[in-house]
Amino acid sequence: MKSHDMAYVACFLIGFVMLALGIGGFISLGMIVKDWNPARGVVERIESERVYKYRKMRWEHRVDVRYETVEFGEMYTSKEVYLTFGIREGGEIALLYNPEYVREVRFPVHEGCLHGFFSVGGLGIAWIGFVLRKEKRKGTKAS
Repeated sequence: MKSHDMAYVACFLIGFVMLALGIGGFISLGMIVKDWNPARGVVERIESERVYKYRKMRWEHRVDVRYETVEFGEMYTSKEVYLTFGIREGGEIALLYNPEYVREVRFPVHEGCLHGFFSVGGLGIAWIGFVLRKEKRKGTKAS
């Protein structure tokens, strides 16, 4: 196989894996929406720390959120996030909690953005693979 052949095969594989991750994430969110209870959380604190990981300096962000449950009243949770885009102290954030285990919390908006990024990125990379394959076919017919 030539490098051009490897390029479009790699693009197809990477694109479809990313697309599968994105779709799987949306399916996972869709399955819990009917069983889990929605709540509005209030961001109590955002801690950002610069740490050394994997031979690079990185920023780690931890968000502490307070939310109300029907069964147990006020609860707290913390979540590690990659970007604090759209999150500010004192602001509200949508979340879902498991009524059986109220400390089990998911943030559907932020997870949806992540799964959307994987889906769109996967489609884009698979499309690049399709274009490369089409160019290969044109090059083969012209020879």
